[in-house]
Formats: sequence, structure tokens, C-alpha cells
Amino acid sequence: MFRGLTKYSQVYSHLWQTYGSSWQVRLSFTMHLMTRIGKLVGLPIALSIIITELSKQHYSNAYAGVAFFVGISLLIGIITPLTRYVGMLGENKIYDRSTTEYFSRLVEADLDYFHSNLAGYLTTATRQYVDSCVQLVRALRDRYMTTLLGVLFPLVVIMWLDVWLGLVALGLSVIQGAYLIWASNAITPFRSSARELYKENSGRMADVISNILAVRSNAQEATYIKKVSTGAVNEANAFKQRYTKQAKLTAVREFITVGFFMVLLWLTVARMSSGAITITTAIIVVTYTTTILTALYSLSEDLDAHDDLVDKVIPAFEILNRQNVVNNPAHPKKLGRVKGKIEMSDVSFAYDVGQNVLEGFSLRIPAGQKVGVVGLSGAGKSTLTKLLLRFNDVTDGSVRIDGIDVRDVTQTDLRRQVAYVPQEPLLFHATVKENVLLSDPKATDADVRRALKQAHALPFVEKLPDGIDSIVGERGVKLSGGQKQRVAIARAVLRQAPVIILDEATSALDSESEQIIKDSFAEILKNKTAIVIAHRLSTLSEMDRIVVVEKGRCIEDGTHAELLAIGGVYAGLWNRQLRHGDEPSAVADAGLVADV
Repeated sequence: MFRGLTKYSQVYSHLWQTYGSSWQVRLSFTMHLMTRIGKLVGLPIALSIIITELSKQHYSNAYAGVAFFVGISLLIGIITPLTRYVGMLGENKIYDRSTTEYFSRLVEADLDYFHSNLAGYLTTATRQYVDSCVQLVRALRDRYMTTLLGVLFPLVVIMWLDVWLGLVALGLSVIQGAYLIWASNAITPFRSSARELYKENSGRMADVISNILAVRSNAQEATYIKKVSTGAVNEANAFKQRYTKQAKLTAVREFITVGFFMVLLWLTVARMSSGAITITTAIIVVTYTTTILTALYSLSEDLDAHDDLVDKVIPAFEILNRQNVVNNPAHPKKLGRVKGKIEMSDVSFAYDVGQNVLEGFSLRIPAGQKVGVVGLSGAGKSTLTKLLLRFNDVTDGSVRIDGIDVRDVTQTDLRRQVAYVPQEPLLFHATVKENVLLSDPKATDADVRRALKQAHALPFVEKLPDGIDSIVGERGVKLSGGQKQRVAIARAVLRQAPVIILDEATSALDSESEQIIKDSFAEILKNKTAIVIAHRLSTLSEMDRIVVVEKGRCIEDGTHAELLAIGGVYAGLWNRQLRHGDEPSAVADAGLVADV
């Protein structure tokens, strides 16, 4: 039970810090409290005046009671809609602020967090958090506060009218309330199980939709439909277990409620028959006993919905309270436009403890130099780029740009100096122009066209239905692999950053398109420090230097001609590609594929 109370305390503390900071929200609660007091105190008092004065045949006083009743009713009728309107003004502001804050924390999380969670779940969790928070605030004002007042005010009135009846009513209410909280906690494991199954199946469906081409091309529609169906059956069974348990607990609650009503009514009759209370007091006690029971019924129904909302908010604290591994320094150095000198000194790094991907790796790249990186799969080539961009931090050693440790500047400042084209082209469900503008939102259409032309993408883009304003589909699904890659290269070109990283950036291109891009390297990489990773070694043959990485270490370093003359690893890979006619499939067999 106490663990459940801790959960509530965490959620309501968060709601107070966010929604409680709005004066409109606080005012709406005050206005709602006024209307509830009017209904719970003013209206019953008016009715008791009417009944008492009628029994005494004091009709003028009874009319005054009627006027009092009508006046309170009108006031409640005016304040109620104003309450919701004022509350809505404050809720909307906090909703916007909370959504922005949560999403900013999410997108700033370490990349490993995204690799460990399904995109479908993260999207659902984000929406559930912001929606459930505002629903909880509204339910707290419009339902839960009403319910609690429906118990507390009648108890106070009964206690004031007759202490003994008040104490009995208080004791029975505490028993009923304690049972309701215990019952709600007893349902928690079933609710958690159902939520996890829902999360799992939602993620599965999102995964299938994202990879629908792979599913269909392998004729596996029936397989994944069956998996989703099995997940749905598991969800249904979990819900069945939950509501079976809930039905049993509800039956016990009904017996407790009937006992509550029976005991209090019996005592009321006994007190009246002994002359301890008047008929007016008895009427008020019976009326308020019904109000208490109605409120307790409502509380029992509300608790389940309330806990569902609370449980949807709880996962958000994983992000809101998350401590990232990669963080900006407390006092960052200002990183202006860099020249592009890169130094990696005795760098070691491991994704998993004790399994170093890089170990004692050192590499120095003068500003403006073009360096090709070669190595077998898993050698650590792509890891180098992740460390330079600070997607991960080194375990030992340092990575410097223009003599400044990348850990001493903000991640934003650092990445503004680097144009990056990853192995897989990353495109939004937006227009070609919007995808290119991602690297420089202030660029003009002419700048976009210039970048597309430089990446040899403009000819095919101009043939699209709406040219640069054509939608490319989710992850660029409407474009071919080579077209997506060229749009991604155009994005990097537009940035005009002093450092550019091409990580297998030509892997999706056919030989002819790759040759076109290779021919344009001189222009694309002009006056830039470049790190180019490619599985076709011919792409790197004109680099200033080529380094060969093996088991996290640099084992060869030189020009294309120098490395061939050495007759080492690079020469062996080059000759192997020549024997296979530089076929991509042969290269894959050779081990030169997507890297860690």
C-alpha cells in the first residue's frame, strides 16, 4: 500500500510543480470548491429551512428559504462554466510547456536510449504522459475533489449535529476508504501486466509498419499478422484476469457499503427514538449518509480510471529524471568556426564493459586533409565518427578539434561544425527541400538547388511531381536507395561545415552514380577536413591519406600508392576487390560491410 502511495506522491508532486504553477488552474480549483460548498452546504441548509418552516406553517419564512435555494442554484450555474473556461486557459499553457519540456528531454537523451526502445513505444509514452497529466488535473478538479468533498463535508455536518453518529460515520468511512485503496493496489500487478503487453504489441505493430517492404518482399504478412494476433490474445487474457479480480473485489466492496448504510441508519433511528436528535437532524443525517455512500461509490469507480492515468504518467519520469552519459559541460568553451584539425589521442572505447571496440587508437588529421578509413566489419570505423560527433564519449584518451577537447564544448556547437552522412540515409516524411534544409533552415531555394546539383541529385528531383517540394514519404520510401543517399549528401553539402564525415555514404549507389559522386568529391570536399568510410576502395583511392583499422587500432597509414607498395592489409583487400570485379556482393563476402 505504501509503495502505491509513493507513486501517487511522485505524480501529484509533479502536477503541482507544473499545473499548480498556473494561477488560472489554481483559480479554477477555488471556483469549483465554491460551487461544491454551495451544493453540499448551501442547498441542504436551504432545503432544511423550507421543510422546517413548512412544518411550523411559517410560509413567509419558507418562501425566503426558496429564494435562498434559487439564489445559490443560480450562482452555481454561473460559476460552473466559468470554472472550466478559466481552467482550460491555464491547462493549455502548461500542456504546451510540458509537451515541449518532455520532448526536449527525450530528443536530448543518449542515442543508446533510442536504440534500446521501440520508436512506437516512445511516441505512445510521450502522448500518454502529456494527455494523462491534463486529464488527471481535470479529473482532480471536476470529479475527485467533488467526491472527496462529498465525503468530508457530510461527515463534518453529521459530527456537528450529533457527535456519536459523526464518529460512527467517520469510522465506517475510514474502513471503506482503506479497503478501496487496498483493492486498487491489489489490481496494480494486473494493470501493469496489461500495460506491458499493450506496449509490446504496439511496438510490434509499429515495427511491422516501418518495415512493411521487408515483410511483403519476404511474403511474411501472415506471420506478423499471427504475431500481432497472439499479442492481442495475450492482452485480452490480461484484461480478463484484471477484471475478474476487480469483480471479486467489487463484490466485497458492496457488502461493506450495505453494512455501512445499515449501521448508520439503525443508529439514526435509535438516536431519534431515544429523543437524542430531532426529525430535522434525522433527515439531514439520512440525506448526508446517502451523499457519503454515493461519493464512496464514485470513488471506487474513479480509483481504477485514476490509477490508469497515474500509471501512464509514471514512465515519463524515466526521461524527466534520466541522467545522460553524454552531457554538456557546466562551463562550456565557445567553439567558433573551426579550421578542422582533428586529433584522437590514445582513444579507448567500449559499448559493453570489458569489450573495447577501440583501444589506444591515435589519429591526427591536419585541417583540410581528406582521410579514407578502411577496415573489416566491427573494426571500429563508424565508432570513430560517433566519438568525434560525441554521440558517445571516450572511455580513455581524448578527441580534439582545433586543439579543444570535444567534451569541453556543447554538443550543439560541436555538431554545427560537422556535416555528417551516415550509412543509412535519414529522411523525414517531408519535401525534398525540407529534408535538405535540415542542415541549414535559413538557406534559400537557390542554395538548396545548388546543393542538390553538387550531390548530383537535382536532375531526378526536378522530374518529381512537385520538384523540390515533392514529399519523399516516411524515411524517404518514395525514393530509391541511391536517390535517398544523394539527398542526404546534398544536406551535408548545404551545411558548408569545415568538417565532413561520409560513413558509407555511397554504399546505396550503383557504380555509375558512385563514380559521379566520386568525381564531384573534389568540389564537395574542397577546403574541408574529410573522413570518408567506404566499402569500395576505389572510392578512397584519391584521398590524401588512407588509414586501415583493425581490432580498434590503426595498423596502416599512407596514400593509396604507399599502402599498395607496402603489400599489407590494404593491398590484400584492394587485390581481392579487383579479382571480384568490384562487385558489392563480393565486397560483402570480403567483410567490408556496415561497421560498428
